[in-house]
Amino acid sequence: MWKFPKTFELSVSLEHLPMVETKLQKRILDWEEFGFQNFHPYQVTSWKTKPEALSHSSVSFDFLYEFSNFDSISFFLFPKSFETKRKTQLTEVLRSNIENKTKPKNKPKVWESIELWWKEPSLLELGNVSIVNASLDMDGFKNPIDHRHLQMVSGASKLLLRIGYLKGIQYKFHKKTFKPPYPKFGECYIKTRDTHLDKSLGKVYFSFLGYFFENQTDEYLLPFFGLKPLVPTSIRSQIPNEIWNQWNEGETTDWIESNLNGEEFEFRPVYQVSISSQHHLK
Repeated sequence: MWKFPKTFELSVSLEHLPMVETKLQKRILDWEEFGFQNFHPYQVTSWKTKPEALSHSSVSFDFLYEFSNFDSISFFLFPKSFETKRKTQLTEVLRSNIENKTKPKNKPKVWESIELWWKEPSLLELGNVSIVNASLDMDGFKNPIDHRHLQMVSGASKLLLRIGYLKGIQYKFHKKTFKPPYPKFGECYIKTRDTHLDKSLGKVYFSFLGYFFENQTDEYLLPFFGLKPLVPTSIRSQIPNEIWNQWNEGETTDWIESNLNGEEFEFRPVYQVSISSQHHLK
């Protein structure tokens, strides 16, 4: 008995696009935020970009298509013709989306607020979380947090780095899931004290400075994931790559962080995800 296929996989690519790779990635990430609706009814399973000479770049997409009954029969009878037609159609859709140079209309402020709310992360899924303590010589550095007093000893301030794998980002109504190898991701905090109106000093906290990736060149992606702010450049350049050797990469532990609006380490805890026991604070 004949069995007609139910799904169809195909790949399309475009080369020598007149834009740098980072600009191309930003455009594709915008599509991804809305579930690649511009390719409906095709599902995007993966995509990747490559830089080319003379500020050009290339991109390739992998798609999955679910057959209707008619499509299934058509593909069974004329597979080459079906594939060529669909591939040509998808290539044109991809090209028109990438090469569309029409300037977007100014969005109403209300819509901008809704869009920001939609893209605001509500929870991070992390792996193999570890804490690294570091000391930063503040000579020549400007205080990165104007409303806080830096706690320094012999001209150096204490940094606290929480690092791990970024495995997923939960938004209001959708989720961004990363695939192995997961990006190495961190949060940077600096030791401060509250300042009161009478200029007296209050409690000591580790104030949140921002997010960072293992590779600084990838950090332009963080705002597109709604992860802001970034660690100030002057401080980020002082974070050594050796911090990523702090954990055993063979181990696997899962953590969640939910209070992403917290301004201090003390109020941005992560909890270990465990099936057999209660969540553990870290």
